[in-house]
Amino acid sequence: MDFTNLEEKAREAKLDYGEAESLVSFFNFQRECHGDQPVSADYSQLRERLAEIYPNVEFNLVDHRIVARVKDGVSGSLVERIGFVSLQIPHLAATIDFGSDGFEVVFRADGIGVIKEDSWYEFFAHELDLEEVKRNCENDRDAINDFLQEHFNEHIGPEMEDPFFDPSGEDCELYFETGSRDELERLMRLFILTELGIEECEDEEVRLYAAMEDSEPHLESSDCYHSKRLDALADIAVSENRPVGWTWEYNDGAYNRRSGYDMFAESLTWDIGEVIEQAPAREKMAARRDLRKWLEERGQDMARFDALAERERAA
Repeated sequence: MDFTNLEEKAREAKLDYGEAESLVSFFNFQRECHGDQPVSADYSQLRERLAEIYPNVEFNLVDHRIVARVKDGVSGSLVERIGFVSLQIPHLAATIDFGSDGFEVVFRADGIGVIKEDSWYEFFAHELDLEEVKRNCENDRDAINDFLQEHFNEHIGPEMEDPFFDPSGEDCELYFETGSRDELERLMRLFILTELGIEECEDEEVRLYAAMEDSEPHLESSDCYHSKRLDALADIAVSENRPVGWTWEYNDGAYNRRSGYDMFAESLTWDIGEVIEQAPAREKMAARRDLRKWLEERGQDMARFDALAERERAA
């Protein structure tokens, strides 16, 4: 049953769990808007609680489903009795396009908004003057829909506890906020070539994760080659050549909500065996000299990094 459609004239309907729970949620949302405490209603109490909240409707349990029926002698449809729209309260509705999908949203004149997604409903507060919206849009249905969609996407959705989310437009392709990829690649090869005993680890790889919104670039330390010396050198390198980038990957949660996706940093990887094999003899011989020069230009002492390697190797 569509509880946002006053054209729905049925006086009886079998409710699924989402619909039944949404009826209590709507009641509680209204209470909270007035500063009152919400009522509790776990699954075992749901039928009884609904009967208390909506006295003009009977709620009976049939085959583990709640059947709602407008009582004899009470006028109106089920939507008019317990729905989320009312003949007494004007409202405007819009379809919110969302990636390849969409959902319906209703803005009531009393400041309550309703989101309909399949048989589940959510509620939000808004401050729109619906008469003003209609005037500004010259009562044009398409213009009203466009305005409400833009308002929802800009002002309502981002404030939700678990906002709607389309990962296709949220990835950040790897880029360099400062410096360049070429320079970072050059430095990481130099660091690897000058690692103490690196030939013993030619079957491993070094992985560096890019910065994200709330994390800095860093080396992988659990399943890749890692040393304190390499980590310290990489910190200097990324302070001048800072990679940024991330992707969103589905985590089996709500497919259209942010909670259904996890952010993962983009990464750059160096195969140690390939670095060693592809480096000309001249580059290998000059590696420590080039590293010393690079560090000195930055006021760093190469001996400090050598000491890190020696201590870690002795441990």
